Amino acid sequence: MELAEDVTHDCFLSLIRRPENFDPQRSGLRTYLYAAARNLAMKHFRSQGRETALDDLEEHPPAPRREEPLRRLLDSELVAKVKEAVADLPPLQREALVLFEYEGLALNEIAEVVGTDVGAVKSRLHRARGRLRNSLAPYLNTNPEIVTLEQA
Repeated sequence: MELAEDVTHDCFLSLIRRPENFDPQRSGLRTYLYAAARNLAMKHFRSQGRETALDDLEEHPPAPRREEPLRRLLDSELVAKVKEAVADLPPLQREALVLFEYEGLALNEIAEVVGTDVGAVKSRLHRARGRLRNSLAPYLNTNPEIVTLEQA
C-alpha cells in the first residue's frame, strides 16, 4: 500500500513540476496519469529486481443482501477464486484485463498506457479471458465458453 501511495504522489508531483509533459491533444488526463503511474511502478519493480504482483484487487463492499449463509460463503469463495485466477495470469494479460475490466479504460487508452497498439491489447484480453474461462469453469454454473467477469 505504501508503494501505491508513493507512486501516486510522485505521479501527481511530476505533473505539477512539468505540466508541459501532458499534451491534451495526445491523450486525456486520466490516460496520462495511468501511464505515468505505470511507468513509475515499473521503474520501481525493475530496480527491485522483481515483477509486478497483483496482491489485492480493489474490493467493493457487497451490497446488502438477505441470503442464506451458504450462498454468502459460496459467493466469497468465488470472489477468492476469481482473484486467484487473475493473479495467476501472465503480467501483460493481467495488466490489460485489470485496466479494461476493473478500471474501465477503453482499448485505445490501455494501448497508450502500456505503450503498444490496440491489436496487442485485444490479443492480451482475449488470452486472459480464455485462461480465466478455463480456470473458473468448475466454479460457475454456465457454459465455459460464455463466462464473463460480470458473472463472477
